[in-house]
Amino acid sequence: MSEKVQTPDELGPETSDEALGELSYELQGGYIHSWLVAGPIKTPVNDLDRYQGVDFKAQIARAYYRNQADVELDPAEGRTFHVEDPRGNSHALTWQVAHCGDDHYVNLSGFYHTCHYLYAWAYVKVVVPTLNSVAMTLTTNGPADLWINGKHAHRQEHHALQRPQSRRFLPTLHKGENELLIRFEVVAARACPFLMALHIEPPPAEAADSWAQLRLPTTLAPLARREKLEKIFDQAYLKRSVYHRQDELPIYWPDDMKLSDKITVRLQSPTGRIYAEAQPDVSGGSRVNFGPVYQLPDGPYEAVLMPTPNEYYLDQMRVTRHLPLYVYNGKYAETPAGTSPSTPLRTPEERRMETLRHAAQRDIDLYSQIARMALGEWKKVRVDAVLHSVERINRRVDCSDFDMVGLLGALLRYGNDPNFPEALKAPLVECVRGFKYWMDEPGDDAMCYWTENHQILFHTCQLLAGQLLPHAHFSNAGQLGIWHRAMGEQRALSWLRKRATGGFMEWDSNCYFNEDVLALAHLADLAQDDTVAEMAAVVLDKLSFTMALNSFKGVFGSTHGRSYTSLILSGRDERTAGTSRLLWGQGVLNDRITGSVSLACAQSYELPPIIAAIALDQPQQLWNRERHAGQREEWCDRETGEWEINKVTYKTPDYMLSSAQDYRPGEQGMQQHIWQATLSPDAVVFVNHPVCVHDENHLRPNFWSGNGVLPRVVQWKETLIGIYHLPPDDWMGFTHAYFPTEAFDEFAMREGWAFGRKGDGYIALTAANGLQLLERGPWAYREIRSPGLQNIWICQMGRQSEDGSFADFINACLAHAPQFADLSVNLQSLRGESLAFSWEGPLLVDGSAQQTSDFRHYDNPYCQAELPAEEMIIQFQDQQMRLNFALNEQA
Repeated sequence: MSEKVQTPDELGPETSDEALGELSYELQGGYIHSWLVAGPIKTPVNDLDRYQGVDFKAQIARAYYRNQADVELDPAEGRTFHVEDPRGNSHALTWQVAHCGDDHYVNLSGFYHTCHYLYAWAYVKVVVPTLNSVAMTLTTNGPADLWINGKHAHRQEHHALQRPQSRRFLPTLHKGENELLIRFEVVAARACPFLMALHIEPPPAEAADSWAQLRLPTTLAPLARREKLEKIFDQAYLKRSVYHRQDELPIYWPDDMKLSDKITVRLQSPTGRIYAEAQPDVSGGSRVNFGPVYQLPDGPYEAVLMPTPNEYYLDQMRVTRHLPLYVYNGKYAETPAGTSPSTPLRTPEERRMETLRHAAQRDIDLYSQIARMALGEWKKVRVDAVLHSVERINRRVDCSDFDMVGLLGALLRYGNDPNFPEALKAPLVECVRGFKYWMDEPGDDAMCYWTENHQILFHTCQLLAGQLLPHAHFSNAGQLGIWHRAMGEQRALSWLRKRATGGFMEWDSNCYFNEDVLALAHLADLAQDDTVAEMAAVVLDKLSFTMALNSFKGVFGSTHGRSYTSLILSGRDERTAGTSRLLWGQGVLNDRITGSVSLACAQSYELPPIIAAIALDQPQQLWNRERHAGQREEWCDRETGEWEINKVTYKTPDYMLSSAQDYRPGEQGMQQHIWQATLSPDAVVFVNHPVCVHDENHLRPNFWSGNGVLPRVVQWKETLIGIYHLPPDDWMGFTHAYFPTEAFDEFAMREGWAFGRKGDGYIALTAANGLQLLERGPWAYREIRSPGLQNIWICQMGRQSEDGSFADFINACLAHAPQFADLSVNLQSLRGESLAFSWEGPLLVDGSAQQTSDFRHYDNPYCQAELPAEEMIIQFQDQQMRLNFALNEQA
């Protein structure tokens, strides 16, 4: 039996009768890329009110810290050990091999709706030829300890949310084998990056990577078989991220792969539900095709590569690889509803019923039950699903406000219906009375209050709760319902006026506009105060107008103040897609139903027909410029001061190009999606600066969503220039484009350019440092990289009616090659204009400086409005509407 570690300085010896093999690897650029990893252990922090102040995470980490490694010193792949968490609960953990990507990170990140203390372990043997004092750099989001050969060698204590921090130290490695054990920690509240990387600098005169060998013990046998399977799995790739209906789903292996063998390939959900399986013999050039995906439900999937069933289950050869993908089979409407057999829904009422039936049939979440209530399908309402939401709200998990708005709306609309489930009434009333409606009320929790969408959701909750129970005593705040209604109305009106006159800080968010619609629809339909209801309807009109301007055939393909990876890889998964479908018949009904169901239930709100007409309009050229600006709330602890965004959209019947102009270049980015070209729901292209190779939503920014360092971008109609100026210590060292080649009708790489055609729309992309289309790896045939800390990207759009054939377009781009010099560029657009731009200074078009800031609030053929806006007059053909923000009325 193995001995457990007793102290940080004395790690007990290992004894085991189990025969072990060892996997061998080399350093990659000085980094350890292969580890044995166990954990994380997740301990809820139930006494959060004990830890006050901005350093509450440091306080929690110190309170839960144990000064011993807590793990047996005989790690091996497949071996299970037991360890106690800080509360004395025992956990069984199994060591697994984890390989790092180009970012060098072990990634255990996640999203935690309540506060947790997490810790995990990583282990490796490092074999060196001589005794040496070496320099190591450990990079983590939180505290970490390192033991070398059983001796505690290093501890670092810091708490970095989205940007891991590094610490350099000088331990000694003995000649021969050295055991390295790292325990790394983090305190999680909401989005929680949990990353770890270790770099080892070679001694002078030693070869950079080959001086040290890495070894990982494994129980999987035979060893040669395990190693062969890993190599075969590692070379497999997909060519798409998103699959739809008749799209086939093949897994590919490169032609030059020398290995061959029989394996298992499964198509399954992330939770393990298996939809298809095959046992093919694979070799170089193999292709395993699961066929069209039209029978699969919408959602995320994995192509899982694994040994044959006998090997996996009987011989315990538990080596696998998971290739993530998305399937969206909803019928997407690119053309205006009613103009083709695939889009037959002509009236708002027909689309409203379609929205409710879709949500009710899918049984997605709480809002599916609300849709059933709206349809009168009371026998199908799942009481357990509603009570699950109540339980989460009572625990004050993050995003409780999303569900609370829906529950309050259901009580106000349907609570007196004789069919309303009796079993829900008392739990719902107690939930409403006990909720925390704002950050100044008693109680500590991990709920987010401060972002733009959460603000209005909490204010809506408070207002509606006060209306529902005006004379009831609310236990958390110790106030009556009438007090809550007054506070909610006051706060909601303040928020509404700021969005009415200044716009949205989370501009054009294809994520959080959905949550704004959730709140605004409830206020417009249910607020008893006429001023609140009318202002909510006006702001909802303004939001819808903004979506109409910046959408292309149902895709809200604008620049976004906040977004997430799956929402920008395809228009099919946008959280606003259902709202577009409901309001004007373009887009798709997907699983993002909170906004669309809320809007469908708000029967007193009707979208002005002029906004729907603008959304469906297809002008030959639309040049739209907008500026949104305002003052951040004083109580917000994230950022203070003024905010402003200037953005442009150029739209034709064949494509749309949208970007944020000169937005905080050189500063750290977060979730901002700075520019995008859209030619169809799946044919979307954009460039960003990644901070890691992972694309999970809790990493902000990540591989595709957001930017580590914001670029300097300008756009002149169909031409865009993006300058990237990264710091010398940039972690990744490149920028890249998302260019899903399989989504285009034609694709070509020529003379440093990437070209694509979708229908009659064209796109061309180039960069000063050259382009490389990746043909291997997790983003094969979707990722185009360009190396370097300083780089300039150019995007040119075109169309058949202006540029001739696709071949003509390619030749025209090649004939107008940009002239790059350091951080500046000169080029001629396809329309014959001379453009010049650099890291500093204005955009010059034919020698004249162009405005890239201080735009009007809206400046387009439909509306010209100043900022701050007292009113907006919107015109289209013979229609006109007026939004009067000062008088809180609409004419």
